[in-house]
Amino acid sequence: MRIRRRQVAATLGTLAAAVALGGGALPMSGLAAAAAAQSARSPELTTLLGRPVQAKDDTDGAIAKADAALAANPRNVDRLLAAARARDVAWQFHAAIDVYTKAVELAPGDVRPWRFRGHRYISIRRFDEAVRDLARAVAIAPSSFDATYHLALAHYLKGDYDAAARVYQACLDGTAPAATLPEGWRSCTTTKATPNDRVAMTDWLYRALRRAGRHAEARALAAAIGDGLTVGENEAYYTAIRFYRGAVSEAEAMTPRTANENRLVTVGYGIAVHHLAEGRRAEGCALLRRIAAEPNWNAFGVIAAEVDLARTPAICP
Repeated sequence: MRIRRRQVAATLGTLAAAVALGGGALPMSGLAAAAAAQSARSPELTTLLGRPVQAKDDTDGAIAKADAALAANPRNVDRLLAAARARDVAWQFHAAIDVYTKAVELAPGDVRPWRFRGHRYISIRRFDEAVRDLARAVAIAPSSFDATYHLALAHYLKGDYDAAARVYQACLDGTAPAATLPEGWRSCTTTKATPNDRVAMTDWLYRALRRAGRHAEARALAAAIGDGLTVGENEAYYTAIRFYRGAVSEAEAMTPRTANENRLVTVGYGIAVHHLAEGRRAEGCALLRRIAAEPNWNAFGVIAAEVDLARTPAICP
């Protein structure tokens, strides 16, 4: 996978000057303009399958606004995170990672920059760095649903399915000590009692168990999720689980129920894993290829499909 190192370095050098300790802040609107121009000229990255993909421009001015606030107080961690998150929305993940790195340097005991930077390392397909950052986030906040969820996913994408399963299961079991989390963050201590969170963690655990060859455990896990649960944005995970246990057909599962742009890849990737585990290679490989070509290239299902196709070409020649 190739990244645009020279262009990112040039753009982020401006940011580094703006937030350097003891240095004067340069105008952040110039950074935003440079980032937008470079996004238009070259891909954000080339995927594991060789597809160049683009970031978005700062069309609504969110990056420029966040950068202006940061320029007024470049040592403020909250403003650094806001500037990085604005880049996340525009899929400018390399630039976002650089900003998160400044936040890590200023506040190494704050779980937020570790968790967010780890997520974005997943987005750019750098899974070793993702595991490192997210393990640190879990060490700081062991009961964090979000840090745990993303750490397990990073293990999964590295092909360490047993490690992924252990992390997913630990959150479902709620065994980590409760701790104070950032406002709005979810806790593993309530995951099992919160259907929307439970189905997301359960679906990825099912996939990890299947990929690890622990098929009986996976089937038992899916069977324990009954009908009639009230879920929110994680409807796609719930639908996939219901497909695994035969409650809905593949056609029903793949029929859009919400406007979520990631729904197809979420349900479809789970179905592809299920097909492969059941020996239906043609069906599974066809879905993986379809998912890997989807335009929302930072979706977890897209990344996982890429990994499967790139890592095990003998399965899907």
